[in-house]
Order: sequence, then C-alpha cells, then structure tokens
Amino acid sequence: MFLDMPAEVNVPLTTYERLQKYQLRCRIDTIFVFSTSNNLMLGFSQYFLKFWVRENGIMPEEFSSALRHPDSPDWFNKEINEKLKKDLIWAAPYDARFPQVRKQRQCFAYYVDFHRCNELMGSDYKPCKFFQNVYKDICPGFWLEKWDELMEEGRFPAKFDR
Repeated sequence: MFLDMPAEVNVPLTTYERLQKYQLRCRIDTIFVFSTSNNLMLGFSQYFLKFWVRENGIMPEEFSSALRHPDSPDWFNKEINEKLKKDLIWAAPYDARFPQVRKQRQCFAYYVDFHRCNELMGSDYKPCKFFQNVYKDICPGFWLEKWDELMEEGRFPAKFDR
C-alpha cells in the first residue's frame, strides 16, 4: 500500500497548522497596535514588521484577511469566502471505509496508519503526513495525548511493524 506512493508528495497543512500561522499574524498586529499607540516609530515599525513577516514566509499576503474584524464587510464577500474555503480550510476527504457519522474508528485507524507508515517507510517519508493531518483534524486532543502516553509505556493496543 505505502510502496506505490511517490516520496515527493505535496501534503497540505492541516487547518490547525494554518490557523497557527494566522494567530502569529494576530500577535504581530498586536505589536503594531502597541507601537502605534505609544507613537514609537509610527510608520516605520509597521512597515518593517509587515515586510519582515512577508519576507520570512510567516504570513502569506493573500491570507491577511483571514482573521478580519467582526464588523468587516468582507464576511459577506463571496469572492473572499470562496478563496478562504479553497486555500485555508482543509478537511479530511471522505473515506468509504467509515460511512458512520461517529468517527472513533476512523480516528484510531488513521492514528495507527500514521505510526505504521513512519515505522515502515521512515519519518522523512512525506505521504505519512497525510495520515497525521487526518487524525489531528478528526481526533480529540485528549485521546491523542493518552495514545502517545500508552505508546511510550509500550502498552498501545496495535502493532506498527505489519
């Protein structure tokens, strides 16, 4: 199953990872507000920080409106919403093995698949990240913490070498 996939696959970031980038943007916006409210290098600091963020690839310019003001008219702009739907929001694709609404089995299966892929193909094999993206989007965090704990203790109820 894993051997048929090429190693150079572009796996999209999870929604969580994408939002982390935007939260960083909010922190930088807070720095802007602080610097402008104290009249410290009013125009220069804002320009410099925006340039630094863009040049270092922390926040792409096209997503600058992802965390917009609640009163912004962009909430009702169809073009912006379609762009965010296409570029920002990522969801796990439909898996016919799990047609149920409840996702417990799917969560467990993708968690095991990710660790099995890492065990068999190595941690630098990019297609394994797809499984990680899916289980991180579907599974509750406290399940993942518990399963990681069980793996460290050697009591996890699955084998990864098959």
